[in-house]
Amino acid sequence: MGSPMSLRRLRDMKQYRYLPLIAFSALVLLCIRLKNSSQPIGTTHDVSLLKFQPNPESSELVEVLRRASMADRTIILTIVEEAWTGPGSVFDLFLESFRIGQETKWLLNHLIIVTVGRQAFQYCKSLHPHCFQLTPIGVSKPSTGEQLHQHSRDRHDLLHKVLQLGYNLVFTEVDVMWFRNPIPHFNPQDEVTIPCDLEPKDGSNKQDRGLFYVKSNDISVGFFNYLKLVGVLYPNTPFESLCEIATQQEIMEMLGMRIKFLDKAYFGGFCQPLKNNSEVYTMQANCCEKIESKVHDLKLVLDDWRNFTRQSSNNSLGTLSSWRAPDKCIQ
Repeated sequence: MGSPMSLRRLRDMKQYRYLPLIAFSALVLLCIRLKNSSQPIGTTHDVSLLKFQPNPESSELVEVLRRASMADRTIILTIVEEAWTGPGSVFDLFLESFRIGQETKWLLNHLIIVTVGRQAFQYCKSLHPHCFQLTPIGVSKPSTGEQLHQHSRDRHDLLHKVLQLGYNLVFTEVDVMWFRNPIPHFNPQDEVTIPCDLEPKDGSNKQDRGLFYVKSNDISVGFFNYLKLVGVLYPNTPFESLCEIATQQEIMEMLGMRIKFLDKAYFGGFCQPLKNNSEVYTMQANCCEKIESKVHDLKLVLDDWRNFTRQSSNNSLGTLSSWRAPDKCIQ
């Protein structure tokens, strides 16, 4: 996610140069709510400050959203670059996890793969029915801070469009393996549901576990309007994860955002070992820079999961006390 101004830093700064932005954002949100209160029922989705103008790309997005949507207008969405596609790739392992997970295979019908690059798009279409080619503004490899910011802005713009069109979304990184369906744990009354490491032991930034749910309504669209406004006015503010943004209570209250934090014990990653692996829902290959290492370790994860489910199906006491991964990712 992008970077609204951290109020913790605001309190530590002697010059409160961002306070006018917060005041202005509050005024904008008030205007949005007043505007929506006068609209007929059913017209509350089009509340963007910067209107989503129809174009050929948006027509394709509307069509893929319609085809992939669940009955309650929820879709699952991920973004994949060319370097992560191809035979035996992270993308292949991502799809495989849905096929071998417990009651997750049907979710593939509602999964939209957003590709960056023509080759990634063609490869996606050879494997999956719901592919959408994103035309990026920036470069495709986030190797620098500036490129990371651009990737974040591109992703925000896409998620913003999906919410504006009235679809709830479950965003997942493509290096997240899905072993159980987390959607029943999402509260439809909350704008955001997310697993977070709120108190990291190493003192690092609060990080999400590679997935989150956002409900489409005026408040969530206003939240992405706010992120866009901050990104335009202060493009060099430090990158913050959605978990860091969601824990900034003053901003969330100003926006009217309701947040549900999922128990991190069920959403693992290579950075965050799980204590009870038998109840894992997802596993992310984070803390791993090299793609080759990521692929190697994710294959270990899928093999461990297969062994666990095989034991369970044989009526034995199937347990998954530990993962063999990370292996190469920590070398």
